[in-house]
Amino acid sequence: MEEKQILLISNICFEPHFRSYIKYCFSNHSCDVKINTVSFEDISTDVTKFKTADIIVVCLNYETLYNDLSNDLFVGKISKTTIECDCVQKSSELYSYIKSHSYARIIWFGFEDYYLFQNNNYGMLLAFDGLIDRINLTISDLIQEDTFIDLKRLIATVGIKNAYDIKGKYRWNVPYSKELIHFMVDEIQKQDLIYNGNTRKCLVLDCDNVLWGGILSEDQISGIKIGASGLGRPFQDFQKYLLELYYHGVILAVCSKNDEADVMCVFKEHTGMVLREENIVCFKCNWENKSDNIIDISKTLNIGLDSIVFVDDSIFEIESVKSILPEVRSILYQRDTIYNELSCFNLRRNLDLKTVQERTSTYKSNILRTKLQNSTISYEEYIESLEMFLDIHKVKECELARISELTQRTNKCTNGTRYTVDQLKNKASLENYELFAVCLSDRFSNLGVVGTIGLESAHVDLFSLSCRALGRGIEEKMLQWILERGIDKIKFIETSKNTSLLSIINQKDLRLLEIKT
Repeated sequence: MEEKQILLISNICFEPHFRSYIKYCFSNHSCDVKINTVSFEDISTDVTKFKTADIIVVCLNYETLYNDLSNDLFVGKISKTTIECDCVQKSSELYSYIKSHSYARIIWFGFEDYYLFQNNNYGMLLAFDGLIDRINLTISDLIQEDTFIDLKRLIATVGIKNAYDIKGKYRWNVPYSKELIHFMVDEIQKQDLIYNGNTRKCLVLDCDNVLWGGILSEDQISGIKIGASGLGRPFQDFQKYLLELYYHGVILAVCSKNDEADVMCVFKEHTGMVLREENIVCFKCNWENKSDNIIDISKTLNIGLDSIVFVDDSIFEIESVKSILPEVRSILYQRDTIYNELSCFNLRRNLDLKTVQERTSTYKSNILRTKLQNSTISYEEYIESLEMFLDIHKVKECELARISELTQRTNKCTNGTRYTVDQLKNKASLENYELFAVCLSDRFSNLGVVGTIGLESAHVDLFSLSCRALGRGIEEKMLQWILERGIDKIKFIETSKNTSLLSIINQKDLRLLEIKT
């Protein structure tokens, strides 16, 4: 089981609701967490906690920082400008201190002003003329390379009346309710999953009464419902959401019991459609068993069934796929619940559009590669006919974001090392560290940056290859390239998904520098 150290910095208390629940949540993902806490007022007392932390969580309570702010502002004892500058400075100094003493990822919960009882008397006016919101925006910009969480949105989700514990506040300095603290822990867990690239990759969609209203084979293209108003609006809104998922790295595929020509006609010609043919990597439109079609999609895209989410409006189809393919996450489409159900995707917001388009192009061209493979006599002949060109070069600054994404998203062909862009920059600046990008192209498309290698002194610190490039022997070529440079040791963190790479490493003349499980 993986181990992680989490350090919580705050000026309020979270127990007894925080520690036990966060250990429970992380254990569900095979991770044992150790929790340390540091009071905001005493952050310099134990530097060791900062150095050993993998994740640092910051949550400063505004009411505790400025105890009688409303009255102080009213009598002119202090101005909103002074408070804003002071609060930003305190936050900036804390952030600088953390960055100077730790390489840990930082999850920073913003300030909130829903604790004010005065709204019961004045009505729902904007608290302090938007002071808290301005401070949060400034801090969010300050910590761009880390994660800023909108605590006000979490409180809105729980409900203001359910978010606070008055008794806990005055007895133990625990102002937040068990329910809100659990929501905060869930968010910490989700951000960790996002960082580690732990997410489903592909969304397989039915068409009728999912992408549009009605049955295409019965209603024809003129009779289906999709548009900006009326009965078609929920379906168009859902497509807008799906397009956003696509722009943030989710592979979209279609699996529908329809004639393919009819479905393609809707995608190409219907003016109400938001999704277009270029957004879909694979169409399986036929009258075959949907489980078989999903297996074909998995093979075509070279991804595991446990990377797939399937959405259909038919209970029969959902239950059928659940029983035959339990690894697939099967979700019944219902207008009012579908968005919450699809929270199983853990996505980064700062993906590059070019990378997304390259990924889609690669998966689409995999269909052509599969046809080529079926037409060749042997695997060796197939590899030769691909006319692959592999380029390994010193990483360019413009490639760092992609390299970071690879280390965080790749789970199968990786030595288990994951880095943020900031950490990669720091590593690349060291005299004894060399960071390389691995690019691949073939006769069908340019796959772009598909892998990375990091060499530290005389061992491999970083090894990662995208699943898009698997099945071509690229990982073996990368390992051979490493050996030819006189490097014979590799750091390896074993997980449940990267054992196949470990087997290849064991066949080579590479020694495991360290192995963790």
